Amino acid sequence: MKSFIDVRYEISADAMQESFQRKEIWDYPLLAIREALLNALIHRDYFNTDIQTQIRVYDDAIRFHNPGSLPQGITIEMLKTEHYSFLHNPLIAKIFYLAGFVERYGSGIGRIVDALAEAGLPEPEFQSDSFGFIVRMRKDLRFTEDSLRDAGLNKRQLQAMSFARESGGITAVEYAAIAPEVSEKTRYRDLLDLVHRGLLEAVGAKKGRRYVLARLRPGNA
Repeated sequence: MKSFIDVRYEISADAMQESFQRKEIWDYPLLAIREALLNALIHRDYFNTDIQTQIRVYDDAIRFHNPGSLPQGITIEMLKTEHYSFLHNPLIAKIFYLAGFVERYGSGIGRIVDALAEAGLPEPEFQSDSFGFIVRMRKDLRFTEDSLRDAGLNKRQLQAMSFARESGGITAVEYAAIAPEVSEKTRYRDLLDLVHRGLLEAVGAKKGRRYVLARLRPGNA
């Protein structure tokens, strides 16, 4: 799965230890992907040989499709809350539990929802029908090149957002290297505009301030 999704790196400085730390930020949290894969393996209907477990990676989403519908009377909304786990394959589930891959029966869907929310991504979509169970995770579409161009950003701001996507953020010094042809005041207005648009967030004191990608919150989805 890692070979089909992108990763960016966020560098942070540890003043106490005088060192730098690099954090990997994937398009989708790996925990959510792992839980979706485990869910597919554990709850699959293995008697259905006509439909295979499918994982499709798109430019803006990942779709997991698995033969094996929800038991009668169980709804998707029930899965998002604390619930008893109805296991299609209890022996397979027990193997994964003993191997340490399953923390607690019935917690997988909740962990997917929480992991995506913590990463600032849209809530996953779940669907159950006679063909099986579907989990769909979506990217934060605010940061795609098309979305940023449609938002009316100027060329400098597009370059700033491209830099921020790759490194997790941008400083005033880094922006000055990208756009040396304009004044410091103009660059400040550019960055402030990106903050007001909900694309960047200002972090840290003024002298060492860094503008990081804004997390997705209710109201700016």
